[in-house]
Amino acid sequence: MSRPRGQAETIGLGVNSTISVTCVLDGRCHSVPDEELAIGIAQRGGQYSAVCGHVVTPAPMVAPDGDLCPSCAERDSSHRRRRGIRFRF
Repeated sequence: MSRPRGQAETIGLGVNSTISVTCVLDGRCHSVPDEELAIGIAQRGGQYSAVCGHVVTPAPMVAPDGDLCPSCAERDSSHRRRRGIRFRF
């Protein structure tokens, strides 16, 4: 499930920082603005809009990152794997 691409373009990418979040629905690692995380937490919705417009349902934070979303990488130059180290318990 994704939002129309026109909505994602209204986010001020130069001002906001982002975090990489892997979506359980498509398995890709998306770039999510901090503002979106704050809104999602406040609304207790559990879903966040990535810079590409995809609505992300986050995977557990202990799970390794999925493949990078090419659309997020195109729109956010800082988007890269931020949890590349895999921990063994």
